Amino acid sequence: MQLSDDMMRWIQYPMMAKSFQRLVLCGMACLCAAGAHGIEPEDFLHYKIGNWHFRPHASTSLTANDNIFFRDSSAESEALFGPKEGDVITQLGTGFQAALGRNDINTFGFGYDYLHRFYTDHSEVSSGDHAGQVAASIERGKVRFSTAHSVSLQTGIQGGNAQFVEQNDRFIFSDQLRVSVDITPKSDLYLSGTYGMTKQVDSIQFNDIESWNVAGGYGFGYSEKLRFFAQTSYGEQISSRLGRSWGWDTLGVSVGAEGEFTDKLTGTVQLGYQQQTSQMTGNGGGTPTVTLELEQLLGRRTLLTLAYTRRNQMNIDAVSAASVSDSFRLNLSRALGNRQKWFASIFASLWQNDFSGAQGPGSNRSDQALSLGTSLDYRIQEWMSAQLSYSYADFSAQLPGWALGGIDYQVNQVSLSLSFGF
Repeated sequence: MQLSDDMMRWIQYPMMAKSFQRLVLCGMACLCAAGAHGIEPEDFLHYKIGNWHFRPHASTSLTANDNIFFRDSSAESEALFGPKEGDVITQLGTGFQAALGRNDINTFGFGYDYLHRFYTDHSEVSSGDHAGQVAASIERGKVRFSTAHSVSLQTGIQGGNAQFVEQNDRFIFSDQLRVSVDITPKSDLYLSGTYGMTKQVDSIQFNDIESWNVAGGYGFGYSEKLRFFAQTSYGEQISSRLGRSWGWDTLGVSVGAEGEFTDKLTGTVQLGYQQQTSQMTGNGGGTPTVTLELEQLLGRRTLLTLAYTRRNQMNIDAVSAASVSDSFRLNLSRALGNRQKWFASIFASLWQNDFSGAQGPGSNRSDQALSLGTSLDYRIQEWMSAQLSYSYADFSAQLPGWALGGIDYQVNQVSLSLSFGF
């Protein structure tokens, strides 16, 4: 994980410090001018009109990245795709969140965010992303209803898979719906549905991905803080490109628990099994599925979080192949000092994608991604915070039968960011 010469050059690049200094000074000047006129940050960062709450927010950051195109440093890869290239990226973001409701039970909210990336030496790939969200939660007697929807237009560099890197527009949709009915004071029946789609625009390398899933189950409240559940689910996953489609039907069962397991351990544990069947050939296979999301308090100031998932996966860079992925992430964070304005964290994640059960060109492929990083946060005010972070990523893919046979690249990234808003 030694920093490359390119990374050191970008970190020392004078424009990075000067640009960030200008952004910070401009923001602070506006805030000071507002304070001089008796206007508090709450007056323009949190508006209240009746039961409506409107919260605008903004952010800015500078990032030094030594491999913006996810390129392998091998001689064969450089001959085909070119050498590694780094850059300093300035990001400016803005948006808002609006919510209607007097409590957390009956609410309605929506929001919008925009993020623009300015590349210093590669202005041709500068781009912006739009994202919108809508969510609602309603409870009437024994019936609870919740829904969440999001849509985004992403326009930046798309890569980090095998050797494919492309800048193209893509729309990403996500919808969730859940209805539950209490049948006794401690038990309930529920029905949930999810839909997701990634739609590529004029891409010849990446697939469109579409999936939906419905699940029904039974939940039992063991105590006020711990709940057990069992469910069955059915869904469909479709991958398509250049007018051709490949689909899989999925059927799964699972059991789990959620809530507080001890005074200091909370989260969700879900174990199950999923069967996947090809709509084209009728062939298929099954795999155990796991979802772990746990938080462990280590004293008053330290929090350890663990996330692990195992599931069937569709891949935007594999035309007709499905795979089984394992994703693991560990994060340790700690509040520093008596005032608890400083926060430090470190993380490690590992992702393994196995194609051993696939048919055709994707068979026997194997992907692996390792990420390590650390960050230091400073809460300047309740409405303003700064962060300095570093991350290292290593992606490798074994590609039997492909021209290169394998891909292995690394990315180092250092970021300095400032955020405004509640």
